Amino acid sequence: MNKWLMQLQELKEKHPKALLYTISTLLPMTIMLVVWFFMGSYPFGNKSLMAVDFGQQYISFFGLLKHAVLTGDLSSLTYSFTKSLGGDMIGVLGYYLMSPFNIFYILIPFKHYGLAVFLTIWLRYGAIGLSFSHFLIKRYKGAESRVWLVPLFATAYALSGMLVSYQMNVIFYDAMIMLPLVIVYLEELLDGGRPYRYAFILGLTVFLQFYMGYMISIFIVLYSCYYVSPRLSIQGTLKQKLKHFLSPLVKTFAFSVIGVATASVLIVPVFYNLLESKGQVGDAMKFSFAFQINPVDILSKLAIGGFDTASGWSAGPNLPNIYIGALGFLGFILYFTSKQVAKERRWAAGAVTLVFFISFVNEFVSKIWHMGQNPAGFFFRFSWLFSFFMLVLAYQVVKGQVEISRRGKLLSVVLLVLSAIYLYTKKFTYLPKTQPEALTQFLSKNVLVFWVLLIAITAACSYLYWSRSRKAPQVKKMVLLIAGAVVLLLGILLQTGYFLTQVVLTLLVYLAVIFLLRTRMTRLAILAVSALTIFELGYNAYLSQVTFGYADVDKFVDATVSVKQVTDDVQKQADQPFYRIATTFAYSKTVPSLVSYPGLSTFSSSLERTTMDQFAFMGDQGINAATEYENGTPLTDALYGVRYYMDVKDLDPTEKEAHPERMYFTRFASRFDMQRYFTQKVYEDERYIVYENPNSFPLAYGTNDLVRNINFGRNNAIQNQNIILNSMEGVKKGEENYLDYFKPLAYGDVETENLTEENVDKEKGTAVYKRVDSSKDAIVRYRITPRTNLTYYFFVPASLNSEKDYSVLLNGKWFTHSKRNTQRQLWQIADNAENQESVLEFRFKTDKVDLSNAGVYRAEISQIQSALEKRKEQGLQVEKFSNTHIVGSVNITDDSKYMMTSIPYSEGWKVKVDGKDVPVTKAWNSFISFPINSGQHKVEFVFSQKGRITGAVLTLISLATLYIIRRDYKKDDKNQLKESQDAPSAE
Repeated sequence: MNKWLMQLQELKEKHPKALLYTISTLLPMTIMLVVWFFMGSYPFGNKSLMAVDFGQQYISFFGLLKHAVLTGDLSSLTYSFTKSLGGDMIGVLGYYLMSPFNIFYILIPFKHYGLAVFLTIWLRYGAIGLSFSHFLIKRYKGAESRVWLVPLFATAYALSGMLVSYQMNVIFYDAMIMLPLVIVYLEELLDGGRPYRYAFILGLTVFLQFYMGYMISIFIVLYSCYYVSPRLSIQGTLKQKLKHFLSPLVKTFAFSVIGVATASVLIVPVFYNLLESKGQVGDAMKFSFAFQINPVDILSKLAIGGFDTASGWSAGPNLPNIYIGALGFLGFILYFTSKQVAKERRWAAGAVTLVFFISFVNEFVSKIWHMGQNPAGFFFRFSWLFSFFMLVLAYQVVKGQVEISRRGKLLSVVLLVLSAIYLYTKKFTYLPKTQPEALTQFLSKNVLVFWVLLIAITAACSYLYWSRSRKAPQVKKMVLLIAGAVVLLLGILLQTGYFLTQVVLTLLVYLAVIFLLRTRMTRLAILAVSALTIFELGYNAYLSQVTFGYADVDKFVDATVSVKQVTDDVQKQADQPFYRIATTFAYSKTVPSLVSYPGLSTFSSSLERTTMDQFAFMGDQGINAATEYENGTPLTDALYGVRYYMDVKDLDPTEKEAHPERMYFTRFASRFDMQRYFTQKVYEDERYIVYENPNSFPLAYGTNDLVRNINFGRNNAIQNQNIILNSMEGVKKGEENYLDYFKPLAYGDVETENLTEENVDKEKGTAVYKRVDSSKDAIVRYRITPRTNLTYYFFVPASLNSEKDYSVLLNGKWFTHSKRNTQRQLWQIADNAENQESVLEFRFKTDKVDLSNAGVYRAEISQIQSALEKRKEQGLQVEKFSNTHIVGSVNITDDSKYMMTSIPYSEGWKVKVDGKDVPVTKAWNSFISFPINSGQHKVEFVFSQKGRITGAVLTLISLATLYIIRRDYKKDDKNQLKESQDAPSAE
């Protein structure tokens, strides 16, 4: 042991910085390993580290990146038909895929993706600690005194509140790594140093994660003002002071613009993409003085474990995750009372803190940080920047001569106790009023041992105090009496479960750090502070993550590998270059991107709003940055080019018992008409089966001006589809030969249970009920008996678009459907079921039930197929297909004037007919359309990223500018060196 200690001491003396860097890297990584061990997560269990969006979004885009790189098909990173019906991928690339850590997903096979996920998270924690330690060593002489603080503060930053709470958003972590490096070079620039380093590192940050890079850019403004604030104290007039203060800020602004511009090759195209996606969604920026949260409740986020799955992170606005531990927060508070810090700096730090506070409580200012919109879950995504700022201030104070006066300690105790009382009076799901149940049960089972140990320890401590204290006997007796009473009280509270709660633990840690923190600290005190900090950061990480549901590694691997085997085989055997594959099941909406096939579903922040609307107008799923093809009809099958439909076979219970590691899917779509249209079986194994639709539409088809100019009505999927089919036949709505391809039908009496009628009028279509007994479900039944073998649909009332507290059964079995929609859904309920009664049963848990305008419709199949067949005859025969380049031929034999496509409109698409450019327009506010005339034509589609040339030019100009500036600085260095060498030496 002594040999190891001697080697460590020798290493410390020879390589002090290297040792600090190593410890700062390994400490947060080690803590997280312990946390994941107790959670039973990979590599210590079968739970992956994928939760929420990680498993539903990010992992699929990593799979897309893997396929693009390994196959060489990089076009899919520009535009991809795995993104719903197709979409611009630059937003996905910039938001999700620019991290160098993604190399693990490229190199590691799907069957070992649990390892890839683990490594990309675990190594990032180390990189964040390393980056922050570099900042402290480089700018604040962290390797010269109180070196033990460097790894502690680095770990506090790496395991700060937002990082451990929002770990499922690992795509943000690269920005957390880059921020300390940005601030290193920012401070150098503000001190008069070389600007090109700062500009380059800022540009790299924005390039790696433009969203967080945007937030960092706002923070740079605040931090720069704070950093140069002492310049306001120079002697001179106000004009001179302002000039001295503003001069470095102007220079910083100029090089910030140049730095961000170096990433223009990415961010300019991303900007255009955002205008078509996220820019079309969200509330307007309206200023209000109202608080969006209770400011005092932020205290709960300073307690250990201030986050859980029930804390409103998904609905929001919840509270900012600013936890940094007791040492960091106390240091932050002490910064404002420290006389060693310039007054101007303290005032500036207060102003920055006030800006963050206003940003937390005011929705308008919060939206500024979030690019003008409230985020879809994971609120206050900029809160980590405040954690960073607090830690920077805290380190400067704790590293120096810090001493809390008796008055300060007393005031601290009072404030801490009052805060604890407040937290106990409020209800926070993540701060239970009792200690962990396992601890209480353990103590109750070992009562005698617990009290014997407590008395023994108390007696030993009392003996040591009595023998070593120099105070008067009477004083010592009084101290021991009070201490004994406190220990007794705490023992009772501990045994009954009310002592070691998160609030009390936080209070105890704060009190311990307050009394241990001194200008001169013994080794024991240093060890105690270090142990307390490591404990609270680790326990906070554990409590913040343990309540989440994480994807099972084995099931994810099985779901990915088994489905990819099917889709790969289908694509290999496909008889046409273009097609789409629909499914009745899915691991997530982004599976097409994960295993690389042209699907119809996706979930992405950069999904175009028009694509979501198109699905919704057809009575299908298009909401919350996602689409899913659930409610297909023969028309939408044709319009979207659904060539293949993959279904999962019914579950065999014995198979599930034999293979518990497999993923067993449930259907999200109910297609009773599958055998009617998808007539050919093209793949089958023990779990999956794939059918082919020989009548699917090609990528584009000729049609008339009437079809191209349709404007859809909201909540009107039936009429929207009727209008499309009639327009294909050249018939306008209201004309005598206008047909109901989806024909409305009357249904019999509606059965109800536990309901009374409030406003029911069958003629007007109103059906509003009131629940009688709130403790029981309210039930509504529709009995529908088809009189033909055609397909029947139920048109869902608009009142259910956002209703959650209900469920549906069809013929006594749970009916698969989505509960959150933007428009009315169209559910298929029967096919080939003449004279067979179908019972659709709704069960509500709400007191008011509104089923107004519910309807039943029948698809007139022969008429629909006749209309579709005519359009298919005018279809494009695709000869060459890739994500960004499509070539085909078409022979227009009727009066079609336009080609309609199923390619979502983007300004990046250009179309040539017979080698000549033709104007591309947006039809149905969604799809590409272009003019055509009769005869044989060659058609070519080419996609090029909008803004890519502008972005590339700006990047080249910015990089050239920085190169010239760097060259001039190097030249000046050489001239100064030469002048110093040529100068005569003194004799």
